Amino acid sequence: MKPRKILIGAGLLIFILSSQSLANFGARPLGMGGAFVAIADDANAAYFNPAGLARNPGVDITGTTLLSNRNARIGDNLMALKMNFETELNPFLWIAGVGIASLVALQGAKYLSDQGVLKKNWGSPTEKVEKEESVAEKVKEGGAEKTEAVGQKIKEKAKEVAKEALSTTTSTAKDVARHTTVNVNWGPWAYPYYYRDYHRPTYWDERPAEEEYSPQGKAQFAGGLSWLTDNNSVQDQNTNYYTLTLATGYEERVALGGNVNFYDIKIPSLNMKGYGAGIDLGLLLRPVDQLAFGAVAKEILTTDIHFENGMSLSYRMSINCGLAVTPIDELTLAADIRNVFRQAGKPQTNHYGAEFRPFPGLAVRAGLNDGSKTAGASVMINQIILDYAYLGGSFNRTQIVGLTWRF
Repeated sequence: MKPRKILIGAGLLIFILSSQSLANFGARPLGMGGAFVAIADDANAAYFNPAGLARNPGVDITGTTLLSNRNARIGDNLMALKMNFETELNPFLWIAGVGIASLVALQGAKYLSDQGVLKKNWGSPTEKVEKEESVAEKVKEGGAEKTEAVGQKIKEKAKEVAKEALSTTTSTAKDVARHTTVNVNWGPWAYPYYYRDYHRPTYWDERPAEEEYSPQGKAQFAGGLSWLTDNNSVQDQNTNYYTLTLATGYEERVALGGNVNFYDIKIPSLNMKGYGAGIDLGLLLRPVDQLAFGAVAKEILTTDIHFENGMSLSYRMSINCGLAVTPIDELTLAADIRNVFRQAGKPQTNHYGAEFRPFPGLAVRAGLNDGSKTAGASVMINQIILDYAYLGGSFNRTQIVGLTWRF
């Protein structure tokens, strides 16, 4: 890797890690009103639809930071690593592999269920909350029974899995970094700092039909790590969410993915911690380039979040569906419905967004996030993507800026 790229990467990481608060769930999706379930084609995919990590091969490190007007949502710090590798593969072998992996995962889930660790989230009597809500008030109402041993066990397991995944993904990321950037002349209207590399495509790129670059006859395998953290004195909650994501797709037409989430929550006023875990499953279908369908079941399997005073909570299960349409190459329109089946008696929420890419390297966005207006923009400079989002309405005019480094 060239010294200039090393300096860029080091600067990006210092910027992200030194930020006091980062904005929840990514500047690009929120600029589109959160309508991202059927798009999910960058490192922000883990939260919205883990299957989307299998789109656009390459390695991304992304993070977002709050500029002004913090809102009341939990989760204002986010960093994510996405790695997607593509290889030629017979479709029947891919289907067989997915089937075997699914059976192994099913047996693993059944074993954990038999041990009383994991349970289905639909119909569960445990009191439920949304991920973005503070649980402090509910925990303060809890009893005095201690569950520290259970929490410590889950916490240690979370650290063990995250450490192993980071070690594996870091070594494989170096292989992808060998690709050299291709500088393409776009003519007099070209954005001067945009460099196209079909080995590492972005959402601006339509992949060509040449066998070397096309996803035709190829399978995608992806992994990711996300860390969402928030020390929120207003909500009396310090939050750490760790997410391991695995996804696979074929020809970028169909993709499946899942998240394993680990939760570490502290209530500062009580000096009390709680630990838990959950599983998300996602599906993404693109029958043609102009149309995509997405669905995700969030917290479909879960543990209770046990607090040291005996209080137990769990995050609410939510089935989210999305549709994305690209009537012209430069424009994408998206719509999501969250909590389709009104789990836990909560209403559906509607999310709409639009992204316009007038030329490679520039994108502008607008959306409605359950009635709150949002807007945003992105610009790509060499291998760095800068994102901005403005969140109005119930978000209190929050402004976010994001950075993504593709290497």
